[in-house]
Amino acid sequence: MFLPESNNAKMTVLLAGVGGCGCNTSSLLGAEIQSDDLTIININTDAAALDHCSSGDNILIGKNLTNGFGAGSAPEVGLAAAEENEKQLRELLIGNDILILTTGLGGGTGTGATPHIAKIARDLAIPCIVVATLPFQSEGKMRMNYATQGLELLRERAHALITLPNDNLVEVLGETVGIFDAFKFSNTALKNTISSLIDMLTTTGFINVDLNDFGKIMNQKGDAILGIGHSDNPEGIEDAVEQALKNPLYKNIDISKAQGAIIQVNCKEEITLAEYNKITGLVNNMLDEHALMICGISKKQHLDCYVEVLVIGTGLTVSESTPATQITSDDIARTSDNVKEIKPQIKHEYLNIPAFIRNKGA
Repeated sequence: MFLPESNNAKMTVLLAGVGGCGCNTSSLLGAEIQSDDLTIININTDAAALDHCSSGDNILIGKNLTNGFGAGSAPEVGLAAAEENEKQLRELLIGNDILILTTGLGGGTGTGATPHIAKIARDLAIPCIVVATLPFQSEGKMRMNYATQGLELLRERAHALITLPNDNLVEVLGETVGIFDAFKFSNTALKNTISSLIDMLTTTGFINVDLNDFGKIMNQKGDAILGIGHSDNPEGIEDAVEQALKNPLYKNIDISKAQGAIIQVNCKEEITLAEYNKITGLVNNMLDEHALMICGISKKQHLDCYVEVLVIGTGLTVSESTPATQITSDDIARTSDNVKEIKPQIKHEYLNIPAFIRNKGA
């Protein structure tokens, strides 16, 4: 259970991108978000990929293990790399109030290292939110199995897990969309999701969501959803709430099953009490009567719309319509804390081959 220990007036947030996909997101956010309360780091086993990060501090893990050539799409290598640098990672986490991890699951570093970093955060009583993308089904059963392994571990270790399945992009954008446009849409969705979350955590509002409030919501065990809606005028408030509650990228999660929710309302100019009550009432009507709901409101003159609605739901379960993936890998073993763990079984001569060459043979 998370119990806040910080005496700071403001929350300090650490955003860490893990693996290639995660570092792309953290680097992009670092170039756009300027906040004294936010620290950004990029964590990877691939030294060349880190060199391409345009912002944030780069952390190369597993250097002795991989020689900086990457994890070769092997989660057990990503785990062993995080274990090699555990002391450094622990020191980076200490002193922060919130940890946000962004990653792509199904590969080596993101799948293997992210759950271990989340475990370190839990050991340090630092609430950890993970935003993870899932691979396309067409990328193969093994990659999806790896992603499912990572999800199981993250559900045990992170305080909140937000997943963005790549397959949902096809349903949202259509099959004729260009691949670069599709990934641009995905990156933008990730950026907006994490940016709005960071803004809420580091900005003091008229009605504030403080660290204790945030901790209560994060203690609701299960998956999480974060939705954002906008309206350019008072007449569109209901549409903004609808956008936030029914993001198509989360099609397998039902917000009405949430055990906890945060509603953050951001307005460019002062809104009426009736408008505020309408927003909170619409969300409240979607939730179970026993769900814990916390509301906040801030005035932000830089907004390019009349009102922005941010909704975080926690304690959710994925819909039964979500495809289940059977895991039969021998690389999974039970640890003393009853959490499945990936055994590091690594042939070091294999790791002397650069990652991009190893991947061609996969």
